[in-house]
Parts: sequence; C-alpha cells; structure tokens
Amino acid sequence: MVAGGGRDLTWPVERVAAHLLEVSRGRLVQALFHGAARGADQAIAAAAEQLGWPQWPCPAHWDRHGRSAGPIRNRLMLVTALERVAALPQGCGLLVIGFPGERGTRSLLEQARCMAQRASCFRVAVLQIPGA
Repeated sequence: MVAGGGRDLTWPVERVAAHLLEVSRGRLVQALFHGAARGADQAIAAAAEQLGWPQWPCPAHWDRHGRSAGPIRNRLMLVTALERVAALPQGCGLLVIGFPGERGTRSLLEQARCMAQRASCFRVAVLQIPGA
C-alpha cells in the first residue's frame, strides 16, 4: 500500500486509521509506504503503527532535487511498492490512497494511475479519500 496526502491535514490518527482499515477491506498489508512529511504522512505513519502494519517512510530529498523532489519521491515509492508486489504470490495487488492534499497528492495519484494502466501482472487500485 502507498498512501499520501497534504501537509496541512490535521485529522486525528484514529480517523486516518479507520480509512486505511476500510480501504484495505481486512486484507493483509505487507507494507505501507508514505512520504515521511508533516501532516497526512505523519498521521499515516502513526495509524500504521497503531494498526501494526510495517511501514516504509520515503522522505523527499529537497536539498538534492529542489522542487522535483516530491514527484521523484512519489515515483520511487510507487516503483518500490510495485517491485514488492511483483515478488508476492499471484493475486496480490497494490493499493494507492490519496488523503486530502494539493499538488503533491495529485502527483502521487496521477503517477499511480499511469502505472496502473501499464501493470499487466497485478492490479493497481487508486483511491482518493474525500476531505469532508
């Protein structure tokens, strides 16, 4: 699973955990990748901890890549998650979740949708959590 969202998200961890549980539909989560930024990513990390899910923080390297760091990090998260899925038994898939956010979240979801169109051996599902 890959999850991300905006830096301004202030939802309680319990709300984020409830959404993660709902979209996982009780399936085993092998790993949860997140961007390790403030806001949504912090809440996602805390929710993963609360749920006992292994997590893989993937911070962006802003000093090295400048404004491109976010999209580069998003692609790295998706590629790494897809590599892990490819190593799992047939029938496994990748779920990409976007919590409320702005450009960075849109970038993550757009990249995931492009990868979903190219994935032939497994399913890639992309979900947007509404902000209400």
